[in-house]
Amino acid sequence: MVGAAVLAAQTVPTITGTVTADGRGQTGVAVRVFRPGETTAAATAATDADGRYRLTTAPGVYRLEFQLAGFDTAIRPGVVLLPDSSLAMDVVMTRSGAASVGDAIGELQPGEVGVHIDTPFGTILLAIDAKHAPITAANFLRYVDAGLYNGGRFHRATRPDNYTPLLPNRPMMELIQGGINPDRRADGFPAIPLERTTVTGLKHLAGTVSMARGTAADTATSDFFILLDDQPSLDAGGKRFDDGQGAAAFGRVIFGLGVVRKIQQRPVEGQNLTPPVPILKIGRMNQLDVSVSRLLPSRSNRRHQ
Repeated sequence: MVGAAVLAAQTVPTITGTVTADGRGQTGVAVRVFRPGETTAAATAATDADGRYRLTTAPGVYRLEFQLAGFDTAIRPGVVLLPDSSLAMDVVMTRSGAASVGDAIGELQPGEVGVHIDTPFGTILLAIDAKHAPITAANFLRYVDAGLYNGGRFHRATRPDNYTPLLPNRPMMELIQGGINPDRRADGFPAIPLERTTVTGLKHLAGTVSMARGTAADTATSDFFILLDDQPSLDAGGKRFDDGQGAAAFGRVIFGLGVVRKIQQRPVEGQNLTPPVPILKIGRMNQLDVSVSRLLPSRSNRRHQ
C-alpha cells in the first residue's frame, strides 16, 4: 500500500515557475488554476519571498491566473497537463494602468475615423477604414452615431480552451465579439452587402476589426469582432466560411489590445462570455483623442501592398 501511495503521488502533474515585476520576484502573488468555464479554482498557491510558486493538480486543460494588488491579472489559458508531467511557467506582471507597446498598433491614417469603446476593463481605440471599406465602415458608424452600442455587450470569446479547430479550413481562432444594446434591436438597420477583402485590400490580422456574418454572405448587421491572432481563413478565398467569401474587415485597434485580451480571458460557458462584458459607450473620437493616439509607436499599414 505504501508503494502504491508513492506511485500515485508521482503521477500528479506539477506546475512551477517564478513571477516577476520590475525586474524582481514578487512575493504573495495568488496563483489559481481553473478548468474551462469554471469559476472555482481547482488548485491554488502563493509565491514565496523570491517569487517562486508550485502547484499540483489532476491532468487536464486549465486556465492559470496570477493576481497581486496593484498589478493587472496575468492569465494563461489552454495550459495542458499530462499525467506524470512537469510544466515550468514564468510570468511577468504589469502594473495596473501601465501602457505597453503591445497596446500600440498604429496611428490614424488619412481616411480613417477614430472610435473609442469604453468598457469596465478600459478603453479600446479603433481606426475605422472609411476609405478602403466604405460600405462596412458607414454601417458601423451609423450604429455608433445612433448610440445603439451604448449598453451593448461583448458576448463571445474564443481561445485555446474553448475552441476546437477543424483543420485545414478552420484553424484555431482567438477573438472577442460584441453587439448592440439588446433592448434596442428593433432600432437596428438592414443587413449590408459583403465587402470582400479582395475589394478592400484589408487583411484579417491580429488587431483587425471585422463584421460578424451568417451563412449567407450579405447578412452582416451590427455584431463585430476583434481578432487577437492572424486569420487568413477569414479573407476572401479562405474556407472558414463554406462559400469562400470571407468576412468584411473594416478597421483595426490602435490602442487597448491589452483590454481586448482581458475581455477574452473572462469566464465563459462554451464560447459565451458569462456574464457578458458591458459596452459602456462607443463613440467617435474627438481631436484630443486623436492627438493621444498619435503619440503611440506606429506599425506598418495593414493593407495588401
